[in-house]
Amino acid sequence: MIHLTKSEWLILIGLLLLSVVPCVGGTFRLIELASGSEFLPVNPRIRSAPIPVLIHLVGAIPYCILGVFQFLPSFRKKYPTWHRRSGRMLVGAGILAALSGLWMAHYYAFSNDLQGTLLYVVRLFVGVSMIASILLGLSAVFKKRIPAHRAWMIRAYALGQGAGTQVLVVIPWLLTSGEPIGFTRDILMTLAWVVNIFAAELIINKMRMASQTTD
Repeated sequence: MIHLTKSEWLILIGLLLLSVVPCVGGTFRLIELASGSEFLPVNPRIRSAPIPVLIHLVGAIPYCILGVFQFLPSFRKKYPTWHRRSGRMLVGAGILAALSGLWMAHYYAFSNDLQGTLLYVVRLFVGVSMIASILLGLSAVFKKRIPAHRAWMIRAYALGQGAGTQVLVVIPWLLTSGEPIGFTRDILMTLAWVVNIFAAELIINKMRMASQTTD
């Protein structure tokens, strides 16, 4: 039996809730692609090239859900072997999600209403930064630099959780002003990643300060 602290419960519940909408939607899309049925709104981009979406979802869903447990100290301490083995799998899953995301941002034919220049550039930056963060985190753990490893993996996870935060950012606008399109959509989608990056750096800084206090 694992006894999580209050802060760990908040992390677990908060990140799982953040993952619910994109992961549930992604799971339905996977079922749709596997079965050949169409019970979600038709997406011409996915219909023309389904493989990148399939790869993206196979990587992103476990990365978001299982990744939550990597950030629970009590869970890591109780199951160190699971932490290492799942961590290796999540490295691959995160890189697959990021690479397929880069492919879709560049090669899919988006209208300006769905992806303008700003969102295109931001998506490329996020994808490259996520891959770089994962690889830097992997390098750090090989060198036994655990604080650096945790910091880079927190950054990578924050970038990978963009879709969840985008739901939270877009819903208020959707309810008050209708569906955002064009530059407004670009700004809102970008804002979600900015929020995640800011939150990640706050957490990393708090961890660094706590470490200095105990030294």
